[in-house]
Amino acid sequence: MVANHQVWQRAEALERLGGDEDLLRELCQIFLEESPKLLLTLRQAALAGDAEAVMRAAHSFKGELSYLGAEEATHAARVLENMGHEKDLSGADATLVSLERQVTELCLSMKSARGSRQ
Repeated sequence: MVANHQVWQRAEALERLGGDEDLLRELCQIFLEESPKLLLTLRQAALAGDAEAVMRAAHSFKGELSYLGAEEATHAARVLENMGHEKDLSGADATLVSLERQVTELCLSMKSARGSRQ
């Protein structure tokens, strides 16, 4: 992994919203509030061996992450979604760890961007 990788594509997300900074801030705030709940749902579903619940939660998460341009996190969510679809959660723990790390970095980046607005 490149040390200076970009966690999310803020400019792309802003473009998708027609340049509406206020809407982007609102979406980021919602993500910051909801992502811990989604991660918990995913973790609990994986621990319970509930492939269907993993697939549903990962699918929802994937959509949010993709919209924000968080490519690595989107990939991890897609992998989890596919595991759920295939009903094979054998690699879910490692993928969840990766997703959790990516989401943590994304949240930190969002908070940093919020604090450094001009």
